[in-house]
Amino acid sequence: MVAAREFRDIFAERLETMLADIAELVGVEAGSYDVEGVTRTSQWVGERLSRQGFELNYEQVPERGDRLWAVRKGNGQGRLMILGHADTVWPRGTLEAWPFAVHGDLAEGPGVGDMRGGLVLAINAIEVASAAGLADFEEIKFLVVSDEELGSPLSRGWIEAHAKQADWVLTLEPGRPGGGYFTSRGAVGAFYVEAKGHTAHAAANYLKGASAVRQLAILVPQIEALTRLDQGTIVNVGIFQGGDARQVIPGHAKLHVDMRARTPEAAEALQKDVEGLVASVATDRVSVELKGGWTRPAWARSAESAALYEIVATASREIDAPCFELTNISGGSDASFCGALGVPTIDGLGPICNDICSRDETIVVSSLVGRGAVFSTLISELWKNRQQAAKG
Repeated sequence: MVAAREFRDIFAERLETMLADIAELVGVEAGSYDVEGVTRTSQWVGERLSRQGFELNYEQVPERGDRLWAVRKGNGQGRLMILGHADTVWPRGTLEAWPFAVHGDLAEGPGVGDMRGGLVLAINAIEVASAAGLADFEEIKFLVVSDEELGSPLSRGWIEAHAKQADWVLTLEPGRPGGGYFTSRGAVGAFYVEAKGHTAHAAANYLKGASAVRQLAILVPQIEALTRLDQGTIVNVGIFQGGDARQVIPGHAKLHVDMRARTPEAAEALQKDVEGLVASVATDRVSVELKGGWTRPAWARSAESAALYEIVATASREIDAPCFELTNISGGSDASFCGALGVPTIDGLGPICNDICSRDETIVVSSLVGRGAVFSTLISELWKNRQQAAKG
């Protein structure tokens, strides 16, 4: 194996530059609905990839920022795909009260881990491996999705089409505390429960009314009781909307429900259980309907994805970088689309991140060095192994 120690020394020299780039990228506010900010992020990544010989292809997405696929053709074997996203969960204006800052070994700011740090780390990992002469694949393709934080509803087919052409997919979600990498993920669902009753004045015509809110209030504890944390099954009602005025019996109500399961079978069983409970609270005067679906499929661990992790684990041991494998986690990413297709996939290649998607989100600054070295080693080993296989 190419010495990860050599790459570690190179990344140590690049640390301040990487931090400056992350600070610059955090300074571009890019909530999922911020068309201008998301487009600027894609362009920022594209500009840096163009310096490495990538051809840039921007695509407009309706009511979202532009997405990017950049490709660099080479003379070797193997088609490598890097997968990241431009959007964050943070709306414009967040930066004013929460600017990028470094405190000791932690850096903070909107999207610093998810995934400004991962984008910067990937750009550097490709450059370092290429400078060592160990990344001349048939092609390297770098995708930047513009609606990932919304579940990639307008990008799923696009991601899957590119993934089907790849031999491996390396995804840039942040590493989990302690150095976690993902070789599988559970299914994620975005569901809605809509109830329709009859409005009436609460005093003048009480019996004429039929409360939609009441029926969904009965439903909430029932469906949330399906949660089994030890099995990776989660049902969470995140939003409860309903009614028009205090004195009016509510004729409409709606729940926004997040559902998670570790396997396709568990997801199917969970949905059937929820459907049964939804049907049970409907009455002859209040209709209740479940809508939505599974936005990210379950991605099962495969021997091929495990082999990617073994390269990562070996390189991590060489430089004494923290590393462990995460499987069947109840949280999805765009890697789920690729892994579910059977394409060898690994996720969590970004810097170690604490408290992801919260105002306490930070990255471990020193992890940029170790995980950068591991990232470049992974690229190099995939290239070397494929060239050797082609020869013999």
